Amino acid sequence: MTIAKKEFKRLAEKYNGFINVVVDDWRGYRFVFDTEDTRKCDNSCAKCSLYQLLKNEKEGLFSAGLYPANEKDKALFGPQNFLNCKTLSQYKDCYVNYVLKNPKEADKEIELIRSMNIIYSQEGEQNEVEIKFKTEAIGEISVIKTKI
Repeated sequence: MTIAKKEFKRLAEKYNGFINVVVDDWRGYRFVFDTEDTRKCDNSCAKCSLYQLLKNEKEGLFSAGLYPANEKDKALFGPQNFLNCKTLSQYKDCYVNYVLKNPKEADKEIELIRSMNIIYSQEGEQNEVEIKFKTEAIGEISVIKTKI
C-alpha cells in the first residue's frame, strides 16, 4: 500500500481531477481512476488529461498505467477504452456484471472486493466511501449467489 500511496502522491502533483482512487489486485496491483475525465469520457483519449498523464507509465510490480479494454471487455465492463477508467458505480457494476456471467466466480470476486482499498476520495472520508462501496457490491453479488 505504501508504493500505491507514493505513486498516487506523484500523480496528484500533476493532475487535480481525481474524485476517487482505488487500488486493487486484479491482473496485478493497479489503480482504478474515478476522475472528472472518467465521468465525462467519450473515448477521445488523445484529448483526455488523465490519459495524457498516464500514457507512458511503465509496467511493474505496481502500475499506475492504463489497461486497454477489448470489445469483449467493453461489452461486460463498460464502454471506456481502458478497464481502470471507471467511476465507483461503474467499478461496482464490473464486479456484478462479471458474476452475472460467471456465477461460480462469486466468492473470488467477493475476495477481490474485500481486498481493494480506496486510497483517495475527494469527499475526504475514504474509509466511509470504501465501506459503502464494499457493502453495496458484496450485497449485490450475494443476491446473485442465492439465485445460483
